[in-house]
Amino acid sequence: MTTQQRPLPWSPWALIGLACSVGLCPVVTMLGVVFGIFALRDIQRGQRRGRGVAIAAIFIGLVFTPTTTMALFWWNTKVRDPMLQGPVEAIKAGQAGNLDLFREGFIEGSGSGSDAQQFLQRLGDQYGTLVAIRQDPDREASWAPEGWAISVPYILEFTRESVPGRARFVILDPRNGQEGLVFRFAWIRVGESAPLTYPPGAETDMETATGVEDAR
Repeated sequence: MTTQQRPLPWSPWALIGLACSVGLCPVVTMLGVVFGIFALRDIQRGQRRGRGVAIAAIFIGLVFTPTTTMALFWWNTKVRDPMLQGPVEAIKAGQAGNLDLFREGFIEGSGSGSDAQQFLQRLGDQYGTLVAIRQDPDREASWAPEGWAISVPYILEFTRESVPGRARFVILDPRNGQEGLVFRFAWIRVGESAPLTYPPGAETDMETATGVEDAR
């Protein structure tokens, strides 16, 4: 009578490595490669199985690590950093005399050159030169109904004083029935009493964003 040989147990490193290799964080996907290597060493001793799983963990991890790294870099530079910092570089460039760079920070066609010049002139006369912009932790951001634009509250620090403001950052613009990636600001409002706004005609959109915030 022959005894049936029991199959070897799975290498836990192989299973953990495969799970990590399909993660969304580069650190986690790289751990999938490391754990896959540990699994191969474990399997070579002849006490575990899962060689194919370990190799898959290494391969997938090597593919996903640069992919997720580039995806996170793209998200930070195109979406996260602009939302956190606001149109600070655009306003600084405009106050330094570069109207083209100022207007490039906003959706194309949102305001004319004279509109931009008038806004920047009034901004400098009333508050001085912009130093920095930071998000206001005491007020909430509000997403637009279509879900691809967000109205973000800021504190704008000028040489004379710091004032509250709000700007709408647009990720996807569905105008003309065609959706296109934008990653620019639609408008900005600076100050509370008699606020300065750019571009002109954005007051209705601003009132909608403020109304959503107040409702919360």
